[in-house]
Amino acid sequence: MSAFRAAGGKLLLWHGLADQLIPPQGTTSYYQQVTAAMGGRAKTEQFARLFTAPGVGHCRGGSGAAPADPLAALVKWVEQGKAPTTLLAENGSMSRPLCLWPAVAHYDGHGSTNDAANFRCTGRR
Repeated sequence: MSAFRAAGGKLLLWHGLADQLIPPQGTTSYYQQVTAAMGGRAKTEQFARLFTAPGVGHCRGGSGAAPADPLAALVKWVEQGKAPTTLLAENGSMSRPLCLWPAVAHYDGHGSTNDAANFRCTGRR
């Protein structure tokens, strides 16, 4: 990852927490190892970010909302230097923000529970 970071690479990871084929703990463990090797969370988040999707199965499916357009977020980060802190996720008429790991989205108590605008990311360490 050092060469990737030095070359200006950007890595956006996301994993469904209900993935029945590949356990999400492997992805979070990998990200923690990258964070330790790269000098901590702040340095790692300059080039690599992880988002988890509650209720989402392998790539899609399940009761949760999956990222609507993660490639657009990556392109914006690469071309405009705007690193994502959330990814918009959708499942039918439901939308949610996927938060920069380890934060999670919490309903703020107002408005529709199907609208991502009514959720806040909390729990960053």
